[in-house]
Amino acid sequence: MMALPPPNSLPGEPVPSRRALIRRPSPRVADGLVTHVERRTVDPRLALAQWRAYGEALRAHGWETVEAEPADDCPDGVFIEDTVVMFRNVALIARSGAETRRRETAGVEEAVARLGCSVNWVWEPGTLDGGDVLKIGDTVYVGRGGRTNAAGVQQLRAAFEPLGPGSSPYPCHGCSI
Repeated sequence: MMALPPPNSLPGEPVPSRRALIRRPSPRVADGLVTHVERRTVDPRLALAQWRAYGEALRAHGWETVEAEPADDCPDGVFIEDTVVMFRNVALIARSGAETRRRETAGVEEAVARLGCSVNWVWEPGTLDGGDVLKIGDTVYVGRGGRTNAAGVQQLRAAFEPLGPGSSPYPCHGCSI
């Protein structure tokens, strides 16, 4: 899930959000990348049922869900938080260090643009995985590693620093989450 700003908010404007960007799992979800754990069997039908329940739980707790276009050819596409980092009304489209995951961003880019977000991109040689980013209030922490490099952190900083106090990312080296 990725929390989104309300429509018609201004870039950099701090706004509470009760909108969640979601994407249904691919029928190929069982073929997703696995790091740091042993591969386990994934049942695509169960994954879809769990995802539907997740969306229902969000809505039951007052969240509006915004569904990005399916990415059936992307096994990890359900992990939408890896593809974009949101800060206030600015969306930074990630460029994963895992080449096989880079196709996941197309539908996400369209979804955040439809919502009126200012859209920025991480460009080569930068790599950034949204799963390496942690926001606490207006503070952004970024872990560098296999999917996020120094150039990606620098581009994240360039996108968010103009948004005001507390928006400068703090790189975390050797972090494990």
